[in-house]
Amino acid sequence: MCSFIKTSNLICLLVISIFLNSESINAQVLSSDSSFTNTNLLFGLKKAGQNDLNPEIPLMLDPMSTPMYNEQFQKINPVDFMKIMMSNEYIPEPYIDKNKTVKAFVFRKATEEEKSMMLKMQSGMGMEQEKSEQIGTQAVDFDLTDLKGKKYKLTELKGKVVVLNFWFVECKPCVMEMPELNELVEEFKGKEVVFLAIAINKKEQLKKFLKTTEFDYHIIPNGQVLSDSYGVTGFPTNVIIDQNGIFQYVSKGIGPNNKANLQRKLTSLLIK
Repeated sequence: MCSFIKTSNLICLLVISIFLNSESINAQVLSSDSSFTNTNLLFGLKKAGQNDLNPEIPLMLDPMSTPMYNEQFQKINPVDFMKIMMSNEYIPEPYIDKNKTVKAFVFRKATEEEKSMMLKMQSGMGMEQEKSEQIGTQAVDFDLTDLKGKKYKLTELKGKVVVLNFWFVECKPCVMEMPELNELVEEFKGKEVVFLAIAINKKEQLKKFLKTTEFDYHIIPNGQVLSDSYGVTGFPTNVIIDQNGIFQYVSKGIGPNNKANLQRKLTSLLIK
């Protein structure tokens, strides 16, 4: 799943939208005499046609719950899935059972026309921050304590840029973006930037999670109250607050430009 959010302006929905509007869709049933002999997992499934799926219901891509395959019908792991999604080179084709329930996705090479469509549609992606009514308004003060016992109060962070990431352990897109967020922490090390990860999980859950997953932000447990007060409606949500406590950036979900957008906004605030 690309994001746990109510909006759908993300790459996962973008490529599905292109698939649903493609004129080259050919329904094909994978039967016992199918040429796709290198996998049994797609046996009995049919590639969805334009009339098989309801365009009003978004299809969310989640390699942890729905099998994903490349053109050679090799299973795609979550890390490679994210790379594929960001490459703009592939279109995920849904495969359905007799009840028209999506049971798998197969990624095929996008045509030049489809690539062009993705580039055009992406011109508005990762730009949720420009639409947010919070931009330019004063952020609500907070008084937080991270897993190591260090305290953070927004009014006491004046003069520094504050980056907030709202997330939770079970949110797969949240976990997927962590390597890029870690790169941001490294890039702005030594600068007047504070990175806080506001998790809605309890301390015990977070400590267990962090034993196997690296996240270099300062981790704040029990963040539901702050999440609500900041109007967070989906996860992950990334927020940047400037040196005077003013919202300068708010984005929801993950997309191909997330890191670049965060990077650009941080750089612009630091050179003022």
